[in-house]
Amino acid sequence: MWLAGASPAAAALGIFTVGLLLIYIELNRPGRVIPGALGLLLALLACARLWAAHPQPVALLLVATAGFLLAIDLVRGSHVAVSAAATLALVVGFRELVTPPVGWMACILCGVGLGGTTAVLTRVARRARANKASGKST
Repeated sequence: MWLAGASPAAAALGIFTVGLLLIYIELNRPGRVIPGALGLLLALLACARLWAAHPQPVALLLVATAGFLLAIDLVRGSHVAVSAAATLALVVGFRELVTPPVGWMACILCGVGLGGTTAVLTRVARRARANKASGKST
């Protein structure tokens, strides 16, 4: 596993990413309780570990900005550059979250995993909503 020799902060970022992806699975296929509950548990445990490491305010602002950009992309169809900027903000925010900084590889994997998955799922949901409104079936 890629977290075996990682720092505790990098492991917490990886666990946070896995937790959010499990929550995405629950949102995509509602009714399955296990992925959502396990994802919430993992995400909360990872947040507690990262909070204990005294996160940097600027990094928290970058991660919050990335979340805001991804939410805007969900609500309003925006250019792919918004998703790319959000993913970049996630990567840099994860890198500077704790002192000493987390390794670039862990930050890239977690940031691109979350940002890319969110962007793809947002576009799929928007397309499904448009198809439903027009009466098309896939």
